[in-house]
Amino acid sequence: MKKLTIDPSAADLPAMIERGTLLHGHLGPFLVAGIRMGLLALELLNSPGYFNLRVESAAGTKTPLSCLNDGIQIGSGCTAGKGNLRIVGEGVARARFVTDEGASVTIRLRQSVIDSFAGSDLREKSQELETMARGALFEWTEPSS
Repeated sequence: MKKLTIDPSAADLPAMIERGTLLHGHLGPFLVAGIRMGLLALELLNSPGYFNLRVESAAGTKTPLSCLNDGIQIGSGCTAGKGNLRIVGEGVARARFVTDEGASVTIRLRQSVIDSFAGSDLREKSQELETMARGALFEWTEPSS
């Protein structure tokens, strides 16, 4: 069986957002942020995604924050069905990614970005997040091994 991989440096972000929208049912800023979060984790951990990686998302299960989880699935290839995406009920836009070798990184969506969603057009905000510099979008720990 051929296993898929994700190369974050060559990822087609608009296509991933389209797939994420099909999975999730609508476009939204937390979905886009989750996709970008997953891609950033793969880059920082030099991981091909899907397998040999697990993530614990602190986003919980309450919308709209939980929409981050669907984005993480698209961006990292980790899924609840495979058991390598675990969702905890903290209600925080943060996820910890860990490779099978023990390297890890924790990524958090900046609170200022979350605050900017209030009262905004969610489609426009989603498009803005697609091109926002990752340092303006997230804060993260240095990968540990």
